Amino acid sequence: MDARKNPRTKTSFQVTFVSKANGVSQNRIISDISQTGLFVNALSGAKMNDQYRVLFSRPGQIESMQLCAQITRIDSHGSALSFCQLNPQESRFLSELTNPNWDGKDLLEGVIKHGILENTTDFASCMRLTSLLSSDYRFTSRGGIN
Repeated sequence: MDARKNPRTKTSFQVTFVSKANGVSQNRIISDISQTGLFVNALSGAKMNDQYRVLFSRPGQIESMQLCAQITRIDSHGSALSFCQLNPQESRFLSELTNPNWDGKDLLEGVIKHGILENTTDFASCMRLTSLLSSDYRFTSRGGIN
């Protein structure tokens, strides 16, 4: 269990990072995200305190968001970035991204909404997600057995 004020949500989806210093754009896979920041593997040329525009778009949706983030930690696994001051719309976007709202009724809708946060790069992972959604998520989203 993550004891952070804003727990990380494991994920594996692509976002675009644009350096505020030189305008260089990089498409990278992020490994986790929270309301306050994210972790990305292999961000080329990253240095402490560098600022980036981070462009998010949710698969299958037109809506996208551009957030400001600053490098706060670099290690052998990648770079941690903290979001700059977020306005209410940006906070809501992150909340919907990290905690998808699903009523538990339509399994396909659940797979689509939660699939972005799960590492579903192979068939076994997709089946695991489907199994989770058909039991755990349905149970918790409906508040128990009806």
